[in-house]
Amino acid sequence: MAGHYLRTRARTAGWAWSVGAFSLILIPVGILLFRVKLLDLDNLSWTLLLAGGLASAGLLLAVAAISKVWRKGAVGGGRAVAALVVAAVALLPFGGAAYLYRLFPDGASAETAGLGDASLAPVAATSDTSQALVPGRDYQATASMVYEAARATMEQQGIEITDVQSSLTPPRDSDDLGISGTVRVPIPTLRGSIGAEPPDPFAIKDARDYTIQAVAYAPVFGFASDVTIRIAEEGAQTFIDMRSASRDLDRDLGQNRRVIVSFLNGVDEAMRAAEGIVPEE
Repeated sequence: MAGHYLRTRARTAGWAWSVGAFSLILIPVGILLFRVKLLDLDNLSWTLLLAGGLASAGLLLAVAAISKVWRKGAVGGGRAVAALVVAAVALLPFGGAAYLYRLFPDGASAETAGLGDASLAPVAATSDTSQALVPGRDYQATASMVYEAARATMEQQGIEITDVQSSLTPPRDSDDLGISGTVRVPIPTLRGSIGAEPPDPFAIKDARDYTIQAVAYAPVFGFASDVTIRIAEEGAQTFIDMRSASRDLDRDLGQNRRVIVSFLNGVDEAMRAAEGIVPEE
């Protein structure tokens, strides 16, 4: 007498797939809404926390489904394995964040050793202050050459310059545009200047020192950091130092340190490309 046995279905495999896939979609959607200003930082944090919780639940459900398939021969092994992979992929960014938190548990700023003076606010205290300090650079070159290399690097890395001051910076013009009473006095415009490109407001030549204020943005999330770069020529050498501080975050997970290291490495490459100059750290 022929017979057959009934195979149960691992329903948790379907649940694991749904939960894991939703968490994987929720992460980029939350980041996108944050970048377009539809979510603030607090709501983004809750969104990512929800996504992490769902991904963890999906991972546990997938493991339970695989266990049921293995022990009882239930149907749904393929879906359970796929759910396990999706949930693991969704948890990868959280694993990376946990690793960075272990390396950089405190602080939201970093600087080179040369900026640790009274002229600038000090770096926030951390459990390991060496993590917030980065070696500066000095070059056998003029300050203007280093300044041009720094500007090229900032343009390449998407760091926005907001202000540049130097010993050659002229005093700021008065806000008075020649208005007397209610009558505006027209300002003559040369015909040759019509249609010409506007002058570069940060083109300062032959100065011996520069202080650059700028804004750097973190990849993916776009968190802003306020950047100060100081370039000073002393004798035959020019020193470059930098500070980067997060504008909105209490912990930067080492992002400001990475901004400084990436920028200084970029300046090294720009200087080598320009004159074959090797930096001294």
